[in-house]
Amino acid sequence: MIKNLRLHDQSLFFLGSTGVVSGIFLTNIFQENTIFLLLFVCIVSIQILFFFRSLFLGLLFFFFCFSLGGYMSLERLQDIDTITTLFEKETVFFTQEVRVTGTLWEKLGETEKSARYILRSVTLGTEKLPEKVGILITFPDSRHKSIDDIIAFTGKLMLPRTNETFDYRTYLLLDQVYATTFATFPDKSGVNPLKNFAIFIRETREKLLSIIEDIYPGESAKLLEGILIGERANLSTETKANFNASGLTHIIAVSGFNITIILIFLSFLFRSFPAILRLVLAFVCVGFFTLLVGPQMPVLRASVFGLLAYGILLSGKRMRAFSMLLAVAVVFVLLDPLILNYDVSFHLSFLAVFGLLFFGDFFTRLFSFFPKWFGLREALAMCFGAMVFTLPILVANFGQISIVSPLANIVVVPLIPLVMLGGFLSLFGALLSSTLGIWLGFPTWLGLSYILQAVAWFGELPFATVPVQLGEYRYLFEIGYYMVITFLVVYFREENE
Repeated sequence: MIKNLRLHDQSLFFLGSTGVVSGIFLTNIFQENTIFLLLFVCIVSIQILFFFRSLFLGLLFFFFCFSLGGYMSLERLQDIDTITTLFEKETVFFTQEVRVTGTLWEKLGETEKSARYILRSVTLGTEKLPEKVGILITFPDSRHKSIDDIIAFTGKLMLPRTNETFDYRTYLLLDQVYATTFATFPDKSGVNPLKNFAIFIRETREKLLSIIEDIYPGESAKLLEGILIGERANLSTETKANFNASGLTHIIAVSGFNITIILIFLSFLFRSFPAILRLVLAFVCVGFFTLLVGPQMPVLRASVFGLLAYGILLSGKRMRAFSMLLAVAVVFVLLDPLILNYDVSFHLSFLAVFGLLFFGDFFTRLFSFFPKWFGLREALAMCFGAMVFTLPILVANFGQISIVSPLANIVVVPLIPLVMLGGFLSLFGALLSSTLGIWLGFPTWLGLSYILQAVAWFGELPFATVPVQLGEYRYLFEIGYYMVITFLVVYFREENE
């Protein structure tokens, strides 16, 4: 009786989750025609009930969850229309200059010719916009500009440009950014006051970055900043291109996979502690890491997915892994329905964690010849598990596949935990003495130099990447690929049982 009740509860959960997700997914596609979609689903449900009356409660629950998902998506789309209308009103449909005041919230990156920031807490002309609404602003450089500066300027705003291959406007809307602009000499009118804790986090981040740059030279320092703190904006364009071509971007990107690798490394260091204490330490470390990187939604999602994966690995209860992952994903989708269709970082975090949980054991056995020191074998196995599940998303969204990625990961990934350990030791040593920090950092510098050389060698190979233009067959490719992967997951799962 209890077993049947649990099965019923699980079925109800999957029915509700798929209802919410499908309602959001289809509403994001059909948008203003959603009413016709709801009518269609209702008619189909009635037809099914005519032949299968025993499914009445299940279909009713599914239709309710489908409608809830559609409603949440429509609310988000309506908010976008309302705020866009405010922009159009103040700028006369983006044709006239307007006075803009706001706070520099986040630095996105800098090149030799420009520096890009997100401006929030914006006042547009006489209209005060919601605090989270942002504008992407580009300056000639970053001199005399700091995060939390309150600036004012008069300029012409533009809608983000979208082309056939990339929907740039929707990409920015995921971060509540509605317009772009250029500014040369903005007026600085003050600094946004910070709370004591925010000041502590920012000063800690700046102190760590400063120590890294004092200990390590050139590109090695920038790479370590990316690995330890998620700061990759300072990496050279050439190095970033090589990381992309060699399929090693996950090393310097904050993702669910990246967080899980950090936790596996910490688990090795604290392996003698009880499981519950290791989980608490993991929460504390990841929480602090998230604050250092910056609590943007993609970082928060990556941290949650990473902690969830680590908790599942620690408990050994992988039978419930899919349900827990799906529940967390549904919560994130309800918070912002647009991410289901348009946020590649959400897709990659979810699928990477899914892959490392369900394919991690297979690759652990495959790489059994690797030593277990500092979690080297687990890191490599998790990496390949994540790669299997994220491959079609990467191919479909970036139009290329890295041929050298498997070999590059075997050569580079096992070194990451050692570099992380050496990096942390050198930072702590530098707090006591700069000379001690340099000596402790020397082995890590060798490791970083090796990684940069390997990334450059793989990335610059003429056959490193192969362009793949799927076009209208994109979704067919993704569906077929994941059908095969699902079959393999079920097959290996039954074999293990």
